[in-house]
Amino acid sequence: MRTYTAVCSALLAIAGLTACGAQSVKVTVDSIVGQKDISNRDFSWHSGMREVSPDNLHFREFSQYFQAILKDHGYQQTIGGDAPVAIYFSYGVSPGRTTQYTTTMPVYDWVGGDTIVYTEVKKDEKGKTTSKTTSTITTPVRQRLLGFSTNTNRYTVFTRFVLLEAKRYQPDLKPEDMQTLWKTSITSIGTSSDLRALMPILAEASAPYVGVDTGEARVVKIKRDDPRVIEFKQRMRGKIK
Repeated sequence: MRTYTAVCSALLAIAGLTACGAQSVKVTVDSIVGQKDISNRDFSWHSGMREVSPDNLHFREFSQYFQAILKDHGYQQTIGGDAPVAIYFSYGVSPGRTTQYTTTMPVYDWVGGDTIVYTEVKKDEKGKTTSKTTSTITTPVRQRLLGFSTNTNRYTVFTRFVLLEAKRYQPDLKPEDMQTLWKTSITSIGTSSDLRALMPILAEASAPYVGVDTGEARVVKIKRDDPRVIEFKQRMRGKIK
């Protein structure tokens, strides 16, 4: 019987992956604040992407996660009129980046475990058999290294991102010319490009830091089936009031 023992590649760890297919998602949140005290937190919601309309179904679905977070932070969305704060919401997935990696596996084979039967015959001076003894010997079982097997594989990773920018709304200015009150950048690298599955995870992981100065990039690891994520998704679907 031949046995193979795998040696894990360090490149998988760099990508935040595991050979066992763990369901943790690594999220990086970098939030910077230009004005800490915002007295009036009424805001209007806008698409920060020229090619994506606020009426886009994906935009509307993804928006609700972060609108709920902003509400928890004391913000109030207004419909119509000129709110003092304009928040621009952007998201996306980078083109996949394929990486090639090599795993080396030592190949072992089991040897031994055989039973050898032998007969010892004793004879006298005349050549006549005086005794005959049958015995058995079992050789010990052990592993023997036969060599190494090298395999080359590939995996593709995507950068998933969300950007929220709060601006002091001035109707006579373009968004890029308005004063930035705060900006929150959320990124994650992984093998999935499914934003519908990932958006509630990104939102829940970043919830404490949206609109808050983190002082540095914060790394949050959260499982896909984390109770907080499940509850958050149910809340957005109206199952939890």
